[in-house]
Amino acid sequence: MSEHRKSFRIKISHESIGDCLGQTRNLSTTGVYVKHPQLSALPRGAVVYGQVQDLPTGAPRVRMEVVLVDADGIGLRYL
Repeated sequence: MSEHRKSFRIKISHESIGDCLGQTRNLSTTGVYVKHPQLSALPRGAVVYGQVQDLPTGAPRVRMEVVLVDADGIGLRYL
């Protein structure tokens, strides 16, 4: 399976929703889609922090901007 098609659990943090655990979809070098209905409350342009979960060495917190919002989740661009 190619790397961009794997799905990871990711923690998204924003002051308006706190921490939310979603699933990645369509991971690319410029951004990622995160599936979780609660995330659709975030407006386009909001800046969030994301951290992939369950990696053996841990993962950095990445700053991202919401560029797409739909009923299932949000599309994020890496900043």
